[in-house]
Amino acid sequence: MSTSTLNHPLSAGGNLRSGGVSRQILLSVQWSCFYVPLGAPCTRSRLVFARARAKAGGEDDQPKNPKNLTQTATEEAEEVEEELPWIQEKALDLVEFTGTVTQAIPGPRVGHSSLPWILAVPLAYVGLSFVVSVFKAVKKFTSPRAKRKRLVNKNALLLKSIDDLYEKSRDEVNYSALKGLMQKTGFSMDDILRKYIRYTLNEKPFSTDTVADLIHLRKASMLDDSQVAAVLNDTSMRIVKEKGPVVMDISGFTEKGFKRKLAVQALFGKVFFLSEIPDFCSRDSLLMIKEIFGVTDEDADSLRMHTLSRSGDVDALEKLVDDDADSEEHEDESQKEG
Repeated sequence: MSTSTLNHPLSAGGNLRSGGVSRQILLSVQWSCFYVPLGAPCTRSRLVFARARAKAGGEDDQPKNPKNLTQTATEEAEEVEEELPWIQEKALDLVEFTGTVTQAIPGPRVGHSSLPWILAVPLAYVGLSFVVSVFKAVKKFTSPRAKRKRLVNKNALLLKSIDDLYEKSRDEVNYSALKGLMQKTGFSMDDILRKYIRYTLNEKPFSTDTVADLIHLRKASMLDDSQVAAVLNDTSMRIVKEKGPVVMDISGFTEKGFKRKLAVQALFGKVFFLSEIPDFCSRDSLLMIKEIFGVTDEDADSLRMHTLSRSGDVDALEKLVDDDADSEEHEDESQKEG
């Protein structure tokens, strides 16, 4: 304790006067508390006690034996030196207060959990596996391949449903039935007509019954001529995008290319024939089939006749076009007479 500078005689002779020792001890304690560094072993509670005792033994109660007073002051000083530092005492108070507040806060505590730590790793693994599985499932469901697969399944459902209706009766294919297919598949009426036309041109023989089914489907859809023309134009563009335009001179192609170009010619002849049936699509509508396939008028007539000859039922198919044309002329004449 740094009190050596204060332990000087109170008089020149160095004689102890009444109350001198108590004042010296009091000053020593007071000055030591003001100048003690942070790490000094001095606590505020013990100093107050020492200062009170020193004052009580001062001027009022003068000890008769100075040696006992000196020994008592030394014991008190030694007792002060054994106390904890001030900063450590405050740290202990802070720890005690923090523990009290923590115990008062409700909620689970890891340290007091009854769950064995051996279950933490399996539970964490299960949770992580679940998150990874959900992520993979969502990614797989939204992938282009999954979307394509769902579209193919809906197309198959649509085409099979229409075929089943035709097998029962042609009258079963009506607007209400097509409306139900729209709700079931999510396709529009234009999509239903376009998909079934493309399916019929690719998979079924181009016969009178096939053309009659397409005409009936077009009427059941209740689409106007401009919408039907847009469907035929869209079908033509999809064929050209998949197989290429019509090429009349197919010499020099490989076997695969030769078959592809023949297929394009056949598809063009079928689509062009449907566009000429007045009961299927009005000729005044905005048809661009020849322009889309890149075919001239002369080549278009040639491919049309070639397609009909391959069907084996040229007369019956030509009759569909002629009958519809005659019916339209008869309607026009009746309107003029009226």
